[in-house]
Amino acid sequence: MNRSRITFTLNELVYVLNSTADRLLRANFELTYSQFLFLVTLMSQDKPTPSYLAECLGVSRAAVSQRLSWFQERNLVKVSRVSGNEKNLSLELTRKGGLLATQSADFLEKEFRILFDGGSSVDLEKLDKTLTQVKTQLIKNAESRNAA
Repeated sequence: MNRSRITFTLNELVYVLNSTADRLLRANFELTYSQFLFLVTLMSQDKPTPSYLAECLGVSRAAVSQRLSWFQERNLVKVSRVSGNEKNLSLELTRKGGLLATQSADFLEKEFRILFDGGSSVDLEKLDKTLTQVKTQLIKNAESRNAA
């Protein structure tokens, strides 16, 4: 296999990024990368249901439900009943949860950028734009294939 394979390279990159993020978050925030993703995904939504959050995270609703008590015990997430429906729940970050999500996200961004300080020929702004375009194109193509 002498050819360059972008799919392998991207998978390896994601593995390295996720592993590094997990190590840094555990050491600095006592938070796993999975818990971090839960918080920052919740931060980007307006009182989502557990089902919607599960869809965003690519996990089952049961997986979200099982994690909720951990976040509630630490006063990071507030769970409310949707008015008029006793079964439906809405989720939101507490002030403490929002602060943790923001601080840990800012920390990871700073740590990643430090790796490229001085001497790197990688233009992070251009890379971000390119990766966003790749993601958008992949989503668009997947949606059009699913619609067919």
